[in-house]
Amino acid sequence: MRDFTPFHWEQEKCTSAGETYLTRLADFVLASDSGEAEAVMFSYSYIGLPEKKEKPVVFAYNGGPGSASEWLHMGLLGPKIMEIPGYPKVDRPAKYVFAENKDFLLDCCDLVLIDPVGTGYAQLLKDEAAGKYYETQGDAVSFAEFIVHWLSENGREDAPVYLLGESYGTIRNVVLADELPEGVNLRGIISVGTSLNVGAKGTLLVEPNVRRLGVNAAVCRYHNHPELDEADFIREAMEFAYGDYAHALLMGSRLSAEKRAEVLDKLAYYCGLDRELLDQQNLRFSEQDFMTKLCPGEFVSMYDARMTLPLARKDALTNLENADIVEVDFNQEPFISCIGSSIGDCIKTYYDEELARPEGRTYQDDTMSIAMNWNYRGYEKDTLKLPVGLMKDHEDLRILFVNGRYDLSSTFDFMTYYLSQYDLPEDRVEVKVLESGHASYIGDGNAAALSQAIRNFIKTEGKSKEVF
Repeated sequence: MRDFTPFHWEQEKCTSAGETYLTRLADFVLASDSGEAEAVMFSYSYIGLPEKKEKPVVFAYNGGPGSASEWLHMGLLGPKIMEIPGYPKVDRPAKYVFAENKDFLLDCCDLVLIDPVGTGYAQLLKDEAAGKYYETQGDAVSFAEFIVHWLSENGREDAPVYLLGESYGTIRNVVLADELPEGVNLRGIISVGTSLNVGAKGTLLVEPNVRRLGVNAAVCRYHNHPELDEADFIREAMEFAYGDYAHALLMGSRLSAEKRAEVLDKLAYYCGLDRELLDQQNLRFSEQDFMTKLCPGEFVSMYDARMTLPLARKDALTNLENADIVEVDFNQEPFISCIGSSIGDCIKTYYDEELARPEGRTYQDDTMSIAMNWNYRGYEKDTLKLPVGLMKDHEDLRILFVNGRYDLSSTFDFMTYYLSQYDLPEDRVEVKVLESGHASYIGDGNAAALSQAIRNFIKTEGKSKEVF
């Protein structure tokens, strides 16, 4: 075990509007069954002053798995956030403005951003404990322990609790909600870039190309048909996908030559790929096909498909045998190469200007090894079914699903299909699609729009459902 001294720092601060709040940075030590410290989580708490015990608390985290909370922190939820003028048409790395968050959510909730074990300043103290925390259930159990401790320590046991996760954090959302004890007043789940199918026990019984044609059409329209109405183009593509296209894929060689030619023409039009390629591949195409062949000679970003870079190698994506988990060469990834270092610069600037660092620790922002070795299979429940059970067990629980229209990794049309297959109460589910990518708060006006959606979700019980 490494030498370790728990860190705690807090300071009162004030917004330009004169609102006072407490900023607190703190370790949360996780112990073995014998009581020995084996890992540490790290948190950033923002608590409005004077403190109101009944005020909702939002616990937020990114995904990876193996990612610190810096993306949500610097892009959406912190008192200061990163703004990128002109996005998505920007230089690499992106030039940004790090400024006060005018939509800081402290008017409706207190905020706690959490870094899981092995990320940011959080640490794994005992290497042999890695398997306990780098897996779906163990990760959720550690978050549940943290939340229960935070609520107790702050005298907020009865406060309404909201969970906000992005990407893998949306899987953590539902597993964590299932692990929280009954005494926690869980009121809402906010899923940004939902990925419930990754590592799930169940399967969504639909042709992947059918389910994904909506996002393919959105990206195709952006690059090839900007003069066309976006909503109409996407709607037409999805009607075609679940109609003639799905029928053609099921019929296979039984489809008449005339009908097959008609489907080929429409498929090429809506997805933007070469008709001959689609013909050779029996009306199907892979994610790699789409990202490397939609714009010839360019690599289309998985995380914001409006962005491209010259394609240096054809093997930009790997692990293609698993349709749910595609690995990207980040050296070629247009979005990551543009934004990734900017987020890192922002968290460093924020520490330099306003916070205090734990002494003797290095901020860990390269945590791909955690993702590569993550154990999804040890969790016994099906993450696709969990929201159904959660909403039956918690009669007041509501869920807000947020997606970016140009996100190829966690697509908006996944939510369209998912909600058609799983019985979630419509009056307690909201769906919002932003003109953005995977980090749906990046881009002009997106952080403000998402902040307002979260604010409305917390403050009201209303229904707002967007479906293409």
